[in-house]
Amino acid sequence: MTAPETIGVQEAIDLLQEAVAFFDADGMIAATNESFRAAYGGIREYIRRGSSWEIFLLEAERHDILVRETCQALRLAEDMLAQGRPAPAPVEHASGDDDAFLIRLKPLSNGGFAMIQTEVVDQRARADSDRMAELLMSKVLEACPANLTMSRIGDGQILYRTPAATELLGAVRNSRDHFARIEERADFVTALLPDAQVDDMRVTGRRRDGTEFPASLSARLIDYLGEEVVVANMTDLSNELELRAELERQKDLAFQSEKMSALGELLASVAHELNNPLSVVVGNATMLGEEDLGESARKRVEKLGAAADRCVRIVRTFLSMARERPLTLSSASLSELVETALDAYQSHSDGSGTTIEVTLPPDLPPVSVDEVQIVQVLLNLLTNAEQAMAEAGVGDRIRISAARVTGSGLVRMTVRDNGPGIPSEIRGRIFDPLFTTKSKGKGTGVGLAFCHRVISAHGGTIQLDRTAQNGAGFLIDLPVAAS
Repeated sequence: MTAPETIGVQEAIDLLQEAVAFFDADGMIAATNESFRAAYGGIREYIRRGSSWEIFLLEAERHDILVRETCQALRLAEDMLAQGRPAPAPVEHASGDDDAFLIRLKPLSNGGFAMIQTEVVDQRARADSDRMAELLMSKVLEACPANLTMSRIGDGQILYRTPAATELLGAVRNSRDHFARIEERADFVTALLPDAQVDDMRVTGRRRDGTEFPASLSARLIDYLGEEVVVANMTDLSNELELRAELERQKDLAFQSEKMSALGELLASVAHELNNPLSVVVGNATMLGEEDLGESARKRVEKLGAAADRCVRIVRTFLSMARERPLTLSSASLSELVETALDAYQSHSDGSGTTIEVTLPPDLPPVSVDEVQIVQVLLNLLTNAEQAMAEAGVGDRIRISAARVTGSGLVRMTVRDNGPGIPSEIRGRIFDPLFTTKSKGKGTGVGLAFCHRVISAHGGTIQLDRTAQNGAGFLIDLPVAAS
């Protein structure tokens, strides 16, 4: 037996966390470290220097520190070392408290060997920890509101999807079916490959019911079990885009109201300045018409009078635009308002042969309006439609219909003709003050602007019907009267 040559060697092996014992060529313990003595404290008298390998194993088994199978495996390993054969594989030992150890025997240059015991992480605890981690991940993904999918980049085969993704995109097996246009999937893969990521790419998705929707697609390319896999999130932008469109519409309405307010001040000033000189012109034209004039002079006076009368009408229109008188609201029947407007229209219509069809449900609720102003709005729309059809030589029919807007306190009235329609390039300007498409002398450009101002003052809206296939159409929303 040989003890450690110096005290420094003993101190060194005591620093090791692993349990270590050195046996000499005769199989006797030459030295142990603190970790070894702690591990086998129950048989401390049998692990002193000079104790034999065999006695150590017998006592370790008798005191249930090592099981019989472990001791037999260690005896076999020691025999292999004694025969000069390669170092055997580590022997795994599990203790009763679920701790696991690896015990290795390593040959020494003096013919002896070292026993090295390494603690392995608690297997059961590790398994429980793994299960808890998997359970947590599963619960997180099941509750995740994002439309996450995991698919192979090569063939598009879906490996996993969250319930939210199934709800939106359906239970299809291939991610290609998430794209309404297959070329967009190719563009997506092309964008993903260089940097292994894509953010907020706009594509057209396909819902579980087959309908298409505008989508934002973000993804990362990862390695999973040796395969390139795409983790993607496709977001439905339908509501967001509708909200943006509504915000733009409200901004346009606010801008339109500001323009109308500024225009009102200008028109009031201009109209008042023109009113007095026009009165002189009209009065003198009337008196000249009563004189005994020649045929040529009489025709000139008639033209002068007609032009003066037109100027007077324009000034009156300007004043009605500028005058912001308070609304006189009352509960009114929409059918009666339409009937009144039709009577006024027919009284001054030029008899162009325009047919007007009215379709109003008998159960329409009354609306809260200023009757005079709403009749004027309807009269303006009817007159505009008739003049547009007559000037273009296209169309001969105007339809008026109405229905209650579901889920709101509004009634929507539609006025639509089958005339030439409104060119797309000017649709955004039709409610602009002084903008007109009529030929010279036929329009002032304040009719639709007036309509817009009146309906807005009622808390309603008037807009171009962009779904009309032929002709022009206007949608007017008015508030239902309180019951």
